[in-house]
Amino acid sequence: MSASREKKTRSDATYVQRRNHREEDKDRRKHVLYGIAGGVVVVLAIALLVWDSGFFQKRSTAVTIDGENYGPAVVQYYYQTALNTAYYNSMMGASTFDYSVDPAEQVYDEESGQTWRDYLLDQAIDDLTQVTALVHTAESEGYTLPQKDQAYLESQLNSLDSVWRSNSSYDSLSSYLKLNYGSYMDEDTFRQIYADQVLADSYRQHYQDSLTYTDEEAETYYSEHANDLDTFGYTVFTVQATVEEQTDEEGNTVEMTDEEKTAALETAKADALATAQAIQSRLTNGEDAQALADEYADALYSSSIHTTAMGSTFSSAAYADWLYDAARQSGDITLAELDRSESSAYNYYVVQFDSRTRDDSATADVRHILIGAASSGTTPTQEEFDAAEAEAQALLDQWKAGDATEDSFAALAVQNTDDSGSQSTGGLYTGISSTDSLEPNFLNWALDPARQPGDTGIVKNESSSIQGWHIMYFVGWDDPAWEYTVKSTWKTDDTSEWLSSLTENLETVRGSGLNYVS
Repeated sequence: MSASREKKTRSDATYVQRRNHREEDKDRRKHVLYGIAGGVVVVLAIALLVWDSGFFQKRSTAVTIDGENYGPAVVQYYYQTALNTAYYNSMMGASTFDYSVDPAEQVYDEESGQTWRDYLLDQAIDDLTQVTALVHTAESEGYTLPQKDQAYLESQLNSLDSVWRSNSSYDSLSSYLKLNYGSYMDEDTFRQIYADQVLADSYRQHYQDSLTYTDEEAETYYSEHANDLDTFGYTVFTVQATVEEQTDEEGNTVEMTDEEKTAALETAKADALATAQAIQSRLTNGEDAQALADEYADALYSSSIHTTAMGSTFSSAAYADWLYDAARQSGDITLAELDRSESSAYNYYVVQFDSRTRDDSATADVRHILIGAASSGTTPTQEEFDAAEAEAQALLDQWKAGDATEDSFAALAVQNTDDSGSQSTGGLYTGISSTDSLEPNFLNWALDPARQPGDTGIVKNESSSIQGWHIMYFVGWDDPAWEYTVKSTWKTDDTSEWLSSLTENLETVRGSGLNYVS
C-alpha cells in the first residue's frame, strides 16, 4: 500500500472513530440526561410524598414569641380552643358564629373585613403569648411546680391513654390527637403544650396569692363603695308586659304592623300594671309575700322572696337606687318600671325592703375530695352511699398515715376527687360565706365556729348533681365577707395588669406555618 493511500486509510479510520465516538458520546449524554430526568422524577415523587406526609409543614414556624418558635400544631391547639369557645357561644346565642361554615368564609367585623378565622387566630396567638410570657418568667425566676400542680399534670397526661381507648372512634392515641387537634399534632407536642399551660397557670396563681393589702386600705375603699359591698335583704315581684305572637286559624304566624305592636304593648302594660299595683297594695296591707307569690305565680315573670344579695349584684336594676337610699326602712315598698319596648316588653317591679348590713362574718378556706356514690344526676342507693363512705374513710386514713399536710391533701384531691371544678386547685374553696349556694352539710362543716386549721372530717352530700361524701380539710379562717370581696377583686385586677405588663413588650412574629392552621 502506498504511503498516500495508507495515510488516507488512517484518516478515514480516524474520522470513523471520531464519528463513532461522537455517537457514543451522544448515547452517553442521552443516558445521562435520561438518568438525570429519571432521578429528578424520583426526587420529585419522594418530595411530594414527604410533603403530603406533612413533614415540612409540621416543622415550619407558625409564630415566634419572645424568641421561641412554635409550629402549626401548637397554634392549632390554641386555635381549636378558640373555635370551640365560639361554637359554645353561638349555641348559647351569644355570638353570630356559624359552625357549619368555614371560619375563613365568615365575616367577623364588617367594617374591617376581618374574618372569623382571622379573629380566632388572633385569639389563639394572644393566649399562646400569655402562656409563653408566664412560662419564660417562671423559668427565669426558678419557679417549679408545687406538689398539687405536679400531681395534676401527671394525672391529666396519664389519662390520655384511657381517653382514646374509651371511644371506638379512635384506633390509637395518635389518631385521637390528630382528629381533635389537627394532623400535625403528636404526643410529645401535646404533652409539652399541657406542661406549659399547667406551669403558666400555677405561676399566675402563685403571683396572685402573693399579693397583699392592708385592712386600712379595704376600709377606705368600703367607705366609698358601701352600696356595692353591703348585703341587702329584700323581696321583688316582676310582672312583665309582652306582645303575644299572633296566629291565624291554621296556626301560621301573622305579622303585625308597628302600630299594631305598639297598641298591643300598651294593652299588655295596662294589664301588667294593674297586677303589680294589686300586689303592692296587698303587700302594703301586711299580706305574706310568699303567699302572694304563690297566688300570682301565673301572672309573674319571676319573684324572689326575702332574698339576700350583695349590692353589686343588682346595681343595674331599675330599683337599685331605691334600695341604696340610706333613708330606707324595713317594710318600705315601691313600684319600679323598666322600659324594654325595643324588645316588645315592659317590666314592673314591686319591691319590699327588709334590711341592709355590712357582712362582717368570717369566711373560710377549705379543701375537699368528693367521692361520688353514683354518676352525675343519679340518686345513689343506700348501698352506694355506704360504699362511697368506706372509700372516703380509707382515703382519709391513707392521708393520715402519710405526711398529713395540706400539700399532701391537695395532691390526694387531684388524684381522687370527682369534683372536676376544683381538681386543678387541689380541691380548694376560698372565701366561703353563709350566703354561698353550697351543699348544706359542706357549708355547715366549713363555717362551724369551732373549726381549727388542719381539722378533717367526712360529710355527706345529698343535694348536688354528684351525691356522695366529701373528705374535708380546714385550711383556715379568712377575711370578713365584705373585705374578702374587696381584696379578691383587687387581686384579680392587679394580676390582670401584671399579665398585660408581661406581654405588652414581647416580640411576636408570624410565620408561613400559619397557612397550615385551620
